[in-house]
Formats: sequence, structure tokens, C-alpha cells
Amino acid sequence: MYSREPKALFQNALNNKSINETATTVRFGPYTSVRALAGVHECDRLIMLHERDRTNHLLYRFDHMTDPVARRRAFDRFLKTAHLDHKHILKVQHVGYDDTGRLCVITDYPGNQEGLVTLEDLLESRGGRIEFPEAIHLMGQLLDSCVHAFEQGIVHGPFTMDELLVDRHGCTLVELFGLNQALHNRYSIPDARSEQTRSIIEIGYLLATGVQHSDVVSTSDAIRPSKFTKRNGKLWDAWFAMALDPLVGFETSQQAIDTMPTDAEQIMRFVELKPLAPAKPVRKKPGVVFSRFRRSDQTRKQ
Repeated sequence: MYSREPKALFQNALNNKSINETATTVRFGPYTSVRALAGVHECDRLIMLHERDRTNHLLYRFDHMTDPVARRRAFDRFLKTAHLDHKHILKVQHVGYDDTGRLCVITDYPGNQEGLVTLEDLLESRGGRIEFPEAIHLMGQLLDSCVHAFEQGIVHGPFTMDELLVDRHGCTLVELFGLNQALHNRYSIPDARSEQTRSIIEIGYLLATGVQHSDVVSTSDAIRPSKFTKRNGKLWDAWFAMALDPLVGFETSQQAIDTMPTDAEQIMRFVELKPLAPAKPVRKKPGVVFSRFRRSDQTRKQ
């Protein structure tokens, strides 16, 4: 559903990307460092060569974690993430500790011999904005990855542009899915789900309009996404406005996907702000409340 990935995205960003060579050689098992990349999540990120297979991989090497609880939580999270099988989640291949006791993670390498491209690099190479359909598809890919991960009990928390990769085929990939929540544990699971959904939609808004939504002072100053699309423009305006409202928003990524105005059925669901009527009445279990969207802070306090 969200796999229209123009291959030119990767190459355009790569043309504007420079990589620094590794200052010293790093070894981890059969892997030897090739180049150092910009760090992410407070850890080193390096391109590694498997000496026997002659294949490239990524190494994430963390600083020494003095908190044993945090160290164990991060290690356990990587073991769970290794079981995720989704085309928009970077595959974890090996997890372990190096000779100095630093946690290390080996993943696939989605770049080529010249470098790795993040979504931030892509946006810069495209002049600060990409075409509206591309932005919606990229956003949809990320939302779908969150739905898949939660089915395995994994929540990431808010995303940043520097941890979202674009491979050589123009496909977006989340690296180290779930690590944000595992390391920092700042949110309850429901709040982490809603915040990661909101962060993806903020990224989608930036990709589509070229403006950070957090920089918008007032609603009247906001750039309407309908300016960049002729299909369902007003519905997209309303969808983004609701999704980015600090007192509303979506509780889950599935809700965001279900209400994206991409076809007639979903448009009606969005306009009515309620799910399609079931064929037969469904009895609700006592004490269970079915809510489609996030409640406001005032409602939560009551």
C-alpha cells in the first residue's frame, strides 16, 4: 500500500552527502570498520565489512552503560527487534558486547559503497520539500512499520529525522526500532504510541510543506498541505490539523492510517470522525471504553 519508492530519492541525496573516513580501525567479531558515520542515539555508527563474506553492514556501538537496568533493557529490546520482519524496519542481525564491554549491534547496510542517506539528507537534497504524494507514501511507510512493531509488543517513541534512513531504492527504513523508549523510558506505552505517531505526522508535514509544524506560531500562519495537492486537499488540511492538535491527535498509528483521506471509504470515515457502522450491533464488555482518538488533557484529568 505504501511502497511507491522512486529510486532517484537515494541518489539525489547521496550526491550531496559527504562521509568521513574512520580514524582508527574497529573490529567486532568477523567485522572490520570501513567508514565512520554520524552518530545516532548517543552511539557510534560505522560501516563494517564482513571479512569472509565481503558484505557491508552497519555497527552501532554504545558508550559504556553504568546503569545495569538500562543496559539490560536495551539488550533485551534488541533481541526482540531482531525478530521484526518488515520492509521499512532495518534488520538487526547480531547483538553482543565487544572486548571492552560496550554493547554492539550489527544491522543490514542499506546504502552503497559511497555512503548512507538519512531522511534529513534526502530533504536537504530536494531543497527542503518533496512532492506531496512522495511525502504521504513515506509517512505511510513509517506508520505501517509502527503497526507491525506493536503487534510484536515493541514501541519506539518519538522519531527524529536522523534515525530514518532511505535505501538505494528510495525505501524508508527505521534504524534500531524501539531503542528510544528502551533507553529513555520517558513515556507510558500508550503515550509512547501516540507520540511516535504524532512525530511521524510532523515529519510528513515537514516533507510535504517544507515547514516545521512546531515553528508555526498560530493556526492562521500554518501552511495548508492542500496548497501542494489537488486530490482531497481540504480533507488533508483537516487530517493534518487534527493529527497535530496537541489536545487531540491519534492514539495509534493504525488510527492515522485508517483515517488518511486516500479513498472514498476512508474519506467518509474521516469526515464523520467515527468508524464505519458494523453490520450487526457489537456488545461492549463492561468497563471498556472504545475511543477513536486521543482524549484531551482536560478530559483525562476529569
